[in-house]
Amino acid sequence: MLWLLILVIAVCAVFGFAVCFGILDDLHVKPRPIAGRKRVACVGDSITYGCLLPGQPWNSYPRQLGRLLGSGYCVGNFGYSNRTALKSANHPYTAEKLYRWSLDYQPDYVLLMLGSNDTKTENWDAAGYARDLGDLIESYRGLESRPRVWLLLPPPAFPFRGKVLWDIRSEVLEQEVIPICRQVAAEKGITLIDTHTPFEGRRELFTDGLHPGARGGKLLAETVYGAIRGELDG
Repeated sequence: MLWLLILVIAVCAVFGFAVCFGILDDLHVKPRPIAGRKRVACVGDSITYGCLLPGQPWNSYPRQLGRLLGSGYCVGNFGYSNRTALKSANHPYTAEKLYRWSLDYQPDYVLLMLGSNDTKTENWDAAGYARDLGDLIESYRGLESRPRVWLLLPPPAFPFRGKVLWDIRSEVLEQEVIPICRQVAAEKGITLIDTHTPFEGRRELFTDGLHPGARGGKLLAETVYGAIRGELDG
C-alpha cells in the first residue's frame, strides 16, 4: 500500500502546486455576482490571482479589496498566471475563458493590471502592447453594464538570489511598460492607479521578487481601495 500512499501524496502535491500558481484552467473558480451588489472585476495575471500567496482564496488582493469595500460590493478575481495584454504573446489574456467570464460578469467596475509577462523577450512589442492594452480597455467599456475602468501599474520586479525570475525583464517594465500604461490611460481618459510606487524599494513585501506576499497583498488592496474610494463615493 506504500505505492498508493506515495501516489496520493504526489497527486496532492501537484494539485497544491497548480492551485498555488494558478496555472490550470479547470482549477479557476468562476466568480459569481451577487444580486443587489455592485460588481467589481479584478483582471490581471498572477499578481492579481495571488500566486505563491498562503491562503490565496482568502488573501489575494481582490479578496482583501472586497473586505475593504464592504457588503455593498461583490469582487471577482479574474487573474490568470502568466497572461499578457499582448495578443501576439505566448499566453494572451483575451484567449482565455477567464476573459470571457470577466465579460459575462457584466461588471460595474474593472481593475485592470497586465504587463509584467509582456516584458519577456519572446513577447515584448511596445507598439503592440499599447494597442492591445487599449483594445482590452475598450472591450470592457463596450459592455452593456458600461463599467468604469481603472488601469493599475504593475509592481516592481526584484531579483531573487541575484536574478529576476520567470524571464521578467525589470528594465522593460520600468522604462517601457510603466510609461505606456500612463500614456494609454491618458489617451483613454481613464484613471491610472499607481500600484508601482508604493512598492519601490520594498523587496521584503514579495515572496520571489515578483509576487506580493501577505503584507504585499494587503498593501496592494489598500492602495487600490484608497484610489477608488473617492470615485465610488462621487
